[in-house]
Amino acid sequence: MMAAMQLQIKSPGEGAGIYPLVRRGQQLKHLSFTLIQLGEGLRRHEFESGEEELALDFYLGPVRVEVETGEGVWRAEVPGRPSVAEPHAMVFVPPKAAVRLEAGDGGARIVVAGAAGQAGTRPVMVSGEQIVRRRVGRDNWQRTVFTHIGDQVEAAHLICGETVNEPGGWSSYPPHKHDRFVERAGVAEVPMEEIYYFQIDPPQGFGFMRIYTDAEDEQEFDVALVVEHGDTVLIPRGYHPVVAGPGYRLNYSWFLAGEGRVYGAWTDDPRHAWIKDA
Repeated sequence: MMAAMQLQIKSPGEGAGIYPLVRRGQQLKHLSFTLIQLGEGLRRHEFESGEEELALDFYLGPVRVEVETGEGVWRAEVPGRPSVAEPHAMVFVPPKAAVRLEAGDGGARIVVAGAAGQAGTRPVMVSGEQIVRRRVGRDNWQRTVFTHIGDQVEAAHLICGETVNEPGGWSSYPPHKHDRFVERAGVAEVPMEEIYYFQIDPPQGFGFMRIYTDAEDEQEFDVALVVEHGDTVLIPRGYHPVVAGPGYRLNYSWFLAGEGRVYGAWTDDPRHAWIKDA
């Protein structure tokens, strides 16, 4: 049985600092994850992407971004984020790049997900109409899914976006998983790990998340988590539905990487898939 705290990393709080929460090859095989909080005493931060391609997602702000590659310096001005209800910009960074971040007034919060990269890709900021917006589901399991880094970005492994649950609403429902290769009529599943990073509006709210494996999994587990503002959850495998508490809108950034790069390559829990046709 996998312990809950191995999957959930509680928020480090609002203080300025650099928080490397997940190291690729340790907690997860394919993904790394770092939280950067810029503010008083820490207005700038520099780092290198190394062998990884990176996705930067922005909360608060504004933030000035510089990415230096062998082709020169790429720059972007990411404005402040007015709400977690609407998508904001993400920045894709290729491997072997130097990244410089500088916060404006009021500080900034940036999350950085990484996966193994490939040469020849370039920095890009995905915003506005470049973000793919979809309304998924119905009734109290309807949610809005934003895909920032998908087919429109030449990434090697990363697929990234955000999901917004309205108060009391469910997402990742019916429960689905992507932890093995499956090919059958109408279904294709590809092994991909995932990380969720939660923001809740108002921030004192909460939601719940369940992560559980298929009956055929040799290392089965079933974990229920209370997710709060600023929490990070690792999904190495298994089904992973989420629900927002009544009165609280829930936003989570999601970052996928694994043995393929196909959005939607998952399998619904057959016990609950009937709801799609009800």
